[in-house]
Amino acid sequence: MSQLKFGSAGVTSKEIDISGQVVQKPTGIPAGVIGTALRGPAFVPVTIGVVNDFYAKFGLTDGKKFGPLAVTEWLRNAKSATYVRVLGVGDGKKRTSDGSVTSAGFTVGENQPRDGDGLLFGNEYATSGSNSVSGRVFFLGAFMSESAGSSIFSDAGIQGQGSITPGVNTAVPVIRGLLMAASGVILRLSSSITSSTNPASNLVATEQSSQGSLFGSVTLMDQNVSKQDFVLLLNGHKGTNSLYPNVITASFDMTSPNYFANVLNLDPLKIEQAGHYLHSHWDVHNSSAVVTGSGLVSILSGAGATTARAVGKEVSAFITTSSLARNVGSDTVPNYESWTDRFSHAKSPWVISQKFGGIATNLFRLHDLNAGKGNSTTVKFSIENMVVSTDLSDRYGNFDLVIRNWNDLDSNMQPIEQWRGLNLNPNSDRYIAKIIGDAHIFYNFDQTESGQKLIVEGNYTNQSNYVRVEMSLDVENQIVDSTALPFGVRGISHLVTSGTMPMTSPASNQIDIASVLKRAIQLPVPMRKTITQGSGAKLSVNPVLYWGPRFEHVTSLTTPNASVMHDKSLDNFAKFFPDFSETTQNMIVGDNSGTPATVENGTLDSDLFCNNMFTLENIMVTTGSTGLADSTKWDLATYVRAGNIGTNDVAKTRRLSIDDFVQANRRFLKYSFFMQGGFDGVNVFDNDEAEINDTAVVADMNDANRGRQDGPSVKAYSKALDIMKNVVNVDVQLLAIPGIRHPIITNAGINAVEERFDALFILDVEQVDNDGSNIVSDNQLPSVTLTVSNLSDRALDSSFAATYFPDVTVSDPNTHTNVIVPPSVVVLGAMALNDAIGHPWFAPAGFTRGALQSALEARVKLSKTNMDALYDAGINPITAFPGNATAGTNPKGGVVVWGQKTLQVQSSALDRVNVRRLLIDIRRQVRDIAQTIIFEPNREATLAKFSSAVTPRLQRIQALSGLERFKIIIDSSTTTQSDIENNTLRGKIYVQPTKTIEQVSLDFVVSNNVAA
Repeated sequence: MSQLKFGSAGVTSKEIDISGQVVQKPTGIPAGVIGTALRGPAFVPVTIGVVNDFYAKFGLTDGKKFGPLAVTEWLRNAKSATYVRVLGVGDGKKRTSDGSVTSAGFTVGENQPRDGDGLLFGNEYATSGSNSVSGRVFFLGAFMSESAGSSIFSDAGIQGQGSITPGVNTAVPVIRGLLMAASGVILRLSSSITSSTNPASNLVATEQSSQGSLFGSVTLMDQNVSKQDFVLLLNGHKGTNSLYPNVITASFDMTSPNYFANVLNLDPLKIEQAGHYLHSHWDVHNSSAVVTGSGLVSILSGAGATTARAVGKEVSAFITTSSLARNVGSDTVPNYESWTDRFSHAKSPWVISQKFGGIATNLFRLHDLNAGKGNSTTVKFSIENMVVSTDLSDRYGNFDLVIRNWNDLDSNMQPIEQWRGLNLNPNSDRYIAKIIGDAHIFYNFDQTESGQKLIVEGNYTNQSNYVRVEMSLDVENQIVDSTALPFGVRGISHLVTSGTMPMTSPASNQIDIASVLKRAIQLPVPMRKTITQGSGAKLSVNPVLYWGPRFEHVTSLTTPNASVMHDKSLDNFAKFFPDFSETTQNMIVGDNSGTPATVENGTLDSDLFCNNMFTLENIMVTTGSTGLADSTKWDLATYVRAGNIGTNDVAKTRRLSIDDFVQANRRFLKYSFFMQGGFDGVNVFDNDEAEINDTAVVADMNDANRGRQDGPSVKAYSKALDIMKNVVNVDVQLLAIPGIRHPIITNAGINAVEERFDALFILDVEQVDNDGSNIVSDNQLPSVTLTVSNLSDRALDSSFAATYFPDVTVSDPNTHTNVIVPPSVVVLGAMALNDAIGHPWFAPAGFTRGALQSALEARVKLSKTNMDALYDAGINPITAFPGNATAGTNPKGGVVVWGQKTLQVQSSALDRVNVRRLLIDIRRQVRDIAQTIIFEPNREATLAKFSSAVTPRLQRIQALSGLERFKIIIDSSTTTQSDIENNTLRGKIYVQPTKTIEQVSLDFVVSNNVAA
């Protein structure tokens, strides 16, 4: 009888979806997945039980990130998954002496990915030359004056102080945008006071060759109204097409179609093509202020001096860098180019009490549970319903905290979480830290690497899905007066640009840029000034409005609260700016109440800067006959930003006090605030590094300048593996890092599970095309032969790892787009299906338990020869057989896993996935039993107890087709007297796993007579 040789195996199963919508606690041993996500904590293992909980914690799948797709697949049929999200950690080591993190974040103007063209900084869009410059940060601004009736600057205490005419108030130089220039590009403005011809497309940008000026002309519509148009010149930029020109006309008028935030580049990945990137901008509506150099700017035009408005232009725009060289700072001047920090979380300013002895006290602040950028503009907060205690034995009052959608309106609130009846009494059941939670779980990177580990701080479990509370020590220790209530918030962190220094009066018709730098200032945070609606005789109070930061633009001074236009300046106030430096002045400062002003930088105190601190005590109220704030006259209440409110007995006005918090006034005493910061810690100009994908890992390993093993993408995954391999941190039965294929990480993954000894690693093998190039695009098809050869060359040998081929196409459940995913994504789904309809010791392969429920097609259609070659190399094929339908339409069709080999080289039972998972399961069960006898007397009775506890577990596995037979020896023959003296119990468990059928050989005999 001839023998048929089978290299690999072949049938489909119908989809079995047991994942419901009911939220449930995790049950069972989870699969562990490491990857990126839209949101969520970073480098903290989080275990969830259903996919909707995963989406709530880490965000939806987005058609790009493989980790969330893998968890989605696993949770189709499992009830527990542990996810570790990665973000930028640089070299993964503690901060350097200057406060930065090596290889983290980015430095503006640093080398971008090259195409091997040898051009300046790899930037093919700039003209290179011997004196070419590296890119840097520019501040774009304009001289602005308050519109008639507006007090946007004067309320903030930043009225112009210098003047051509002494004693006359002047315009204020206001920063409107922060621009980052590509290397080889210098930004200037077209101006009537200097040569401003358009730069040639072949111009090499140097300080000497650049066209334009640091001061730019702004076009006027007529003698009195500014059109606010200006021209930005990109010296050195080739301006190769109309989409990315080197001359851009824009406007400071936010209502104009060519408003600069509409026409400048907002995509950091396009910085080289566009020559610039607008990182942030602060908007000013014409009703509040207009661009004009009134009282300050006078220019030269043509042959002689004249006033600006006589020629239809005014030099009232400016663009400037730091006064120091690129990527340099001092103790008074920030380094604006260095953003070299690891990931961080957004946080709010401190919420403060009313003043006691003239001083407001910090009470608490809120930290975003989600790490990284973008989360600070997801939610905002409102404090409301403050109740003063009338109980003499308990003077603590109550208040509510509402977490709201960032983009909602006061008139149409969209609460996300509501926390009612909170207080500041640490002994109360309604203590805010107890109710919302103050647990802080983090990986302490700022230790030596040997000392880095997960840290848990705080006293109370987090109940909010969005924030944790940090309490001040004075509240925790009950030092703060018990009558304290949350009256407001400290001033937000603000840019340091010497903005509050007075500008000296110009000595000539041209203002020097140094003077502007000493006065250029970030806009004040917009505050709601009244809570009224209507105007004139129809003016009335609108009790739905909240005090504090105003999230809508004022578009009409007569009805300031009627606008529904979202003020995007708040989005930019909430952004991350560097504040990590230990040796130079930081770019942004905050949480620094009491910091004295300096000669170089003026006001640094974030409370005093632009009067940005908010407190209800700055509301001027009208009192009634009782002496309290009159509940019928809140239409007269005004927020006085500077807080200079006296008592006027004639007008019956004074500042608000806690005595006014009676029930009739309570609905008017509420305010909102927001968080700032949150950083991904990655290079935003490099798509691969920003996504922390496999291409970035490869780049780290190929570029010595990136640090190789200490490269930022390599370190992100190796640190996550450090967390996952620690059995104290997490308990997992499977581990995957979907889409990360480079050996530096996959080898570390194998080492991690071998160190754990209780998990199987699903490895995504490197794939190369027929030319031997790594697969980096969906347009490349992998070569089976070279993929097999490359894996064989690695000489891997482990029964704790398995790998599969090829990639498959799935439909993203949320974007409903087709996505090509690495095998580990769908193999986790097959493993979960196997365990749901079988057991871990069954083979997760074939049409019944290896059906890939969401797979539409395999990336490569494998031949029998291909599958044999893959299986011989220890790679499990993924395939669909000819004539079978796509997944989910036919129980006998679809894409299936067609193999179950581990990467063990030696032929034994352990070269099969089901056997390795069987032993992992047995080890885990026996280990759990062993935990119950730790510290029990080491005597024969204990040994017998242990043996009798293990026996029924193995009998069950045997009954369920996991074992053919087993033998347990745990007695005095395995535990000697010497072991007893050393406090040790020893035992032996012999198991014979049940073999699976992987080959079927049939003889078909042709006969003239077949006996029955």
